[in-house]
Amino acid sequence: MERWERIITRIEETLAAVAGLLLVFIIFSICLSIALRTLNLQAPLWSVQFNEYSLLWITFLGGAWLLSKRRHVSLDILSRRLGDRGLARLNVFHAVLGLLVCGALTWISGAVTWDHFRRGVIDVRAVDVPKHWILAVVFVGFLLLALRFLCNLLQEIRQMQEDD
Repeated sequence: MERWERIITRIEETLAAVAGLLLVFIIFSICLSIALRTLNLQAPLWSVQFNEYSLLWITFLGGAWLLSKRRHVSLDILSRRLGDRGLARLNVFHAVLGLLVCGALTWISGAVTWDHFRRGVIDVRAVDVPKHWILAVVFVGFLLLALRFLCNLLQEIRQMQEDD
């Protein structure tokens, strides 16, 4: 494994741990809200808002890590019918397609995040939050997914060359 692949893996693992902590936060805040309502007290106004943000962040912080572990959702109807060579080609196609799609979405999400930052857009709710802080994770998530697809592509190509 190349040095830059190890760095990407370390970043993915760190962000997956952050996603896990956000899940703990969601559990805690929901339990707190339920307990307070049971006592006829008002639940924190920020609870629903930050749980929504956390769900978005969990999705994008953990996506590349899941892909690196090959634990993402996949259909194996076609891949079960292919031989080793056909499966390797399908994996290369999958990695190229994923790289192209995630690369495009990285560009788009980066442009949207930058635009919101530049214009100072605020998400006005229980707590006012700059919208670029909410959207930045989409850019980071797609960037990491694109890099993971690149890693997978290079691994598949190396594996195909070794098998020849």
